[in-house]
Amino acid sequence: MPELPEVETVRTVLSPYIIGQTITHAKVNLPKVVANLPPETFIKKITGQTITQFTRRGKFLTLHLQSGAFVVVHLRMTGTLTVENPHTVYEKHTNLVLTFQNGQELRYIDSRGFGHWWYFALGQTDTSGQQLLGPEPGAVTLDYLKNKISHRTTALKTLLLDQHIIAGIGNIYADEICFRAKIRPTRAGNSLTLPELKRLHTQIPTVINEFIQFHHVPFRIYAESKGTSYQNDANLAVYGRAKQPCLQCGQPLVGTRIGQRSSVYCAHCQK
Repeated sequence: MPELPEVETVRTVLSPYIIGQTITHAKVNLPKVVANLPPETFIKKITGQTITQFTRRGKFLTLHLQSGAFVVVHLRMTGTLTVENPHTVYEKHTNLVLTFQNGQELRYIDSRGFGHWWYFALGQTDTSGQQLLGPEPGAVTLDYLKNKISHRTTALKTLLLDQHIIAGIGNIYADEICFRAKIRPTRAGNSLTLPELKRLHTQIPTVINEFIQFHHVPFRIYAESKGTSYQNDANLAVYGRAKQPCLQCGQPLVGTRIGQRSSVYCAHCQK
């Protein structure tokens, strides 16, 4: 699933190609993609509207329209967004297409079809789920973290994955944050000491910001990969590396499951 750094890559790479563009046509190939309107109503609402901003909140993206209306997008497990020449062959599972006045197309591709788009008119309440998100990683204070974690018996990794606590952290970066903070992801929130909480508080925005930078790619590379060129594998210390040597101490990394999610940590470096 695309996490905050990957979704931020989508925003930064595509923004120059969609901001200022007017939607002249739209096509919905998978009706369930539009979560809160019939597809034909969604198409009618957005046609003729100009995109003024393209923003991100957690793992959600928002297309702001000149009328004050906005379209929220969540990529879920396998969704991707690309901007293509109209003559480019459509990928399988191209579920939604917006055509701009310059002829280019914003295409939403999702093989599993779990992603959603929402349309909200000016003044309408956002019910996409982003209104329930916790703060962005860079906005989390130490006091906030203590209040949200210190009384919980839940595993630390599960708490980091809770979007109501902190927005945008997923399975990959929860493992990386715990490794950097030298804390086992299996630890209960209420077992963390103040020094450990301070390390966690430091590493949450540090890890996320580093991977945003790692993911920065030019449009050409992004387009060639159909929006999946996330350059993070070489930079991951623990995620996906179970039984491989720890990059810090050389001991084999431990693979386990926490709340039904695969997890990796170093039993020597993380306490």
